[in-house]
Amino acid sequence: MAQFLHLSAFAEQMLIHENACVRIRPDMPMDRAALLGCAVVTGYGAVAHTANVRPGETVAIIGCGGVGLCAINAAAIAGAGRIIAIDRIAEKEALARQFGATDFVNAADGETVAKVLEMTRGGVHHAIEAIGLPKTVEDAFAMLRRGGRATVVGMIPVGQKVSVNGYEFLAEKVLQGSFMGSNRFPVDIPRLVDFYMSGRLKLDELISRRIRLEQIDEAFTEMKSGMIARSIVTFA
Repeated sequence: MAQFLHLSAFAEQMLIHENACVRIRPDMPMDRAALLGCAVVTGYGAVAHTANVRPGETVAIIGCGGVGLCAINAAAIAGAGRIIAIDRIAEKEALARQFGATDFVNAADGETVAKVLEMTRGGVHHAIEAIGLPKTVEDAFAMLRRGGRATVVGMIPVGQKVSVNGYEFLAEKVLQGSFMGSNRFPVDIPRLVDFYMSGRLKLDELISRRIRLEQIDEAFTEMKSGMIARSIVTFA
């Protein structure tokens, strides 16, 4: 299995460059800290850094997987006035609301963009795409209000293209990408730890189950089903 960013591993110990290390407070539970380096910092950073969501703004999050749920949580921390969670799995609604969503749109019912435009009376300030499909990226751009900003977090497969209506740029809409939440690890990770320890960042709720290393293939199958948020590998 190839490493991603020279960090990915399923091992109890690993050797990394000193620039990849961040010191955190000693009372932070390590199984919760294990979530911070990817899904949490990506979802949080996309909202806080790349999109720069402000208090009172309306945010739509497309995709309620691990990254999407973290983006919902981040929008709540940022003080967003309305947080619309969008997913094809109806059972995700309860979890999305637990992370801070104020509304839920079932994308499986169709007409997602029309529903968001109607419920917001013209569109959202921010749309965060956390799936990685051209169609959902296009939907994110289409559901923006004038001057809105669509931020793509999902990893679109190489070679696939996104198409948007050119005239919509006259409404000063923005379509942009986000790589790991435009993060600043030395600053963001300790801040996220403090958010968790103060009860603002929901990490316990993000853990769907704890597994042993030999169950990793089973965990990947569950992840692809879209029914869980995150699994934690434990070695004890």
